[in-house]
Amino acid sequence: MEDRTTRSGTPERRNHAPPGRLRRIFFDHRGATLALILLAVVAVSLFCATSAYAVNERFKRQVAEMAYAHDTRTLAFLERTEAESVARMADSVKALERRQQAVEPPNRPYLVVSLAERRVLYLRGRDTLFRAPVAVGSGETLVIDGRTKRFQTPRGRMAITAKEKDPVWVPPNWHYIQVARRSHMGIIDMSDAPPNSLAGYPAGQVPIRGNSVIIPPWGSPQRQYRGKLGVAKLEMQDGYYFHGTDNEASVGDAASHGCLRMLKDDILWMYDHVPVGTPVYIY
Repeated sequence: MEDRTTRSGTPERRNHAPPGRLRRIFFDHRGATLALILLAVVAVSLFCATSAYAVNERFKRQVAEMAYAHDTRTLAFLERTEAESVARMADSVKALERRQQAVEPPNRPYLVVSLAERRVLYLRGRDTLFRAPVAVGSGETLVIDGRTKRFQTPRGRMAITAKEKDPVWVPPNWHYIQVARRSHMGIIDMSDAPPNSLAGYPAGQVPIRGNSVIIPPWGSPQRQYRGKLGVAKLEMQDGYYFHGTDNEASVGDAASHGCLRMLKDDILWMYDHVPVGTPVYIY
């Protein structure tokens, strides 16, 4: 194909460069332009990364400052708590010292019962005036009308409130319920009936009719047991006693309903030598 010529006879040369200065520069210097653009992108990326790192470090520093401030407050709180605990401990030590002084009157005798060792000590100061084995609560439970009764000797401070020889035991209703359940028998409750309602039944024995145990009326002869508490008793609060027993083999065991059973000679010594008002400490 022949080249086109102008009217002057000069061959025509078409200009294929795109219009516009920037486009022409890019067209004429494409490699250099691409390198500059890439360099600009890298620079922007480095700037963004550096900025993000700086922001992250500043965030870490702020978090560290917050943690330090929080730890400082926590340490102050722990210091106050420790000081309060020390103060309470000091108060507890003083209370224990006062309690020890109360437990060990300088001249007045007192009784101390160890449930673990199952023994009673009669002390005056540091001197032991008397010691003897005792039977303590069995720990057995009995559920009556949805309520659980536990036969255990109570702990704490008591006092001797009365003394009696040849005591009569008047058992509560639970005694007859316990007898009935152990024998797989029914129960007839006549505890609110007149005292002479069971005339003809032996005194001091559990009355039985057919296959049922009768809970006898209060004040009736059937509700009075002689010999069950031995030859003497020393009363404490809430119906708990030191007393003798008709089952001396149980002394030294966990076998009672909560009272402290003793051998005949020991309870007689207690009756003769321990006055009413004597403090009793059970632990």
